[in-house]
Amino acid sequence: MEFKIKNSRKLMSLLLAAGLLFSFGCSEDDPAPMPPEEESIIDIASGNNQFSTLVAAIQRADLVDELSAAGPFTVFAPTNQAFTNAGITDVSDVPVEELRDILLYHVVSGQVLENQVSTGEVPTLLEGANLNVVVSGGTITINEDVTVTTGDLGASNGVIHVISGVLMPEEESNSIADIVMADDDFSILLAAVLAADLDEALLEQGPFTVFAPTDEAMTAFLTDNGLTAEELLQSPDLASILSYHVVEGEVPASAVEAGSVTSFGGPPFFVSIDPDDNVWINGNAQVVSTDIEADNGIIHVLDYVITPPTESIAEIAVGYTQAETPEFTQLVGALSRAELVDAVSGGFDDNLTVFAPTDAAFEALYEDLGVDGYEDIPLETLTSVLTYHVVPARAFSQDLREGATLPTLLEGEDLSVNLADLEINSSGLVPELLNIHATNGVIHVVDQVIVP
Repeated sequence: MEFKIKNSRKLMSLLLAAGLLFSFGCSEDDPAPMPPEEESIIDIASGNNQFSTLVAAIQRADLVDELSAAGPFTVFAPTNQAFTNAGITDVSDVPVEELRDILLYHVVSGQVLENQVSTGEVPTLLEGANLNVVVSGGTITINEDVTVTTGDLGASNGVIHVISGVLMPEEESNSIADIVMADDDFSILLAAVLAADLDEALLEQGPFTVFAPTDEAMTAFLTDNGLTAEELLQSPDLASILSYHVVEGEVPASAVEAGSVTSFGGPPFFVSIDPDDNVWINGNAQVVSTDIEADNGIIHVLDYVITPPTESIAEIAVGYTQAETPEFTQLVGALSRAELVDAVSGGFDDNLTVFAPTDAAFEALYEDLGVDGYEDIPLETLTSVLTYHVVPARAFSQDLREGATLPTLLEGEDLSVNLADLEINSSGLVPELLNIHATNGVIHVVDQVIVP
């Protein structure tokens, strides 16, 4: 285990002083006499063979010289038997930094006599680590199971209390849950994690990679979907939405690649890397910060919430035809006539990109062809036109590259990408209607019918 200490060598010297305290000359069963006042904590510790393990620990930690500081200090001093009971018989088996931390955890700044000890938390020289002290019926208990067996051994630079065990500082927890709890930018996410009862998993299980939306990201998602935070927290889908942001195992930014990723929630999400090497998920959420390391995984920060699609390309298109302001009525009708609806239906194993012309785009085509509608276009021609709008790959806008060609379902015919003018062939991409995510692919809306 590791314990971080920001204290200088001066603090370490304090620790040594504390540790040396432990070796005053008395048996472990008999009260120790008060030492001469000119004897320091380190003198007392070095002069008693009942504290030889403690003295060895101080020497190994290179703290002997440091413990000559004036103090005063209060040291809770374990005996040799206390170290043995804690499984420490040879201090050379304990890493030096860990040994220093253990010793510092036994030292309190200032001189506190036995009758001045009170119940509560007591800060130690190990930064951020407190002792939990309970005084009851004349007994002083520390951290639930260690007691003071002999108190008030005075020294020139403080006081020593002999204790029945070795006090072991808890390892500082730095789990994914701890990081989320400690960061104000994740307050909504934290509330959601608690509401979905996922805090224990993110605290104790793993390793996981979590794509974590900030409060700003969560607020934007709620606004776009007409939801309040309270409605989100009460949603039966909350746990599945959160789990969709989690991947089993640690995936640092250097290992992130474009493509499908299986989420902890089940459905895959899809990673894209744009020409500037920015990482996107499902075409609408960008990774804005990476590689926040936790004890049980790693966190990457998102600027939007990701949710798994629930409808196929065909279902989404049909849904638009039934909106208050209908769209894609001509596209859906044309697909039905050409018996291509099944071709753009399906699940996550089907990967398609459809460049979907608006109703206005079809009307312009009819005018150019001198026909009244898709029913008047020869079926073979209509089928060729429609399949020319479908690419057999899931390509979000961030996956497109300037000058690239995209193979289509119309055999032998490719589409050309013109990002500079935001065009596919000569048809303009509608910026606000890109990356409409479906179970079987993605839809980009175009303002002209693309004719092969």
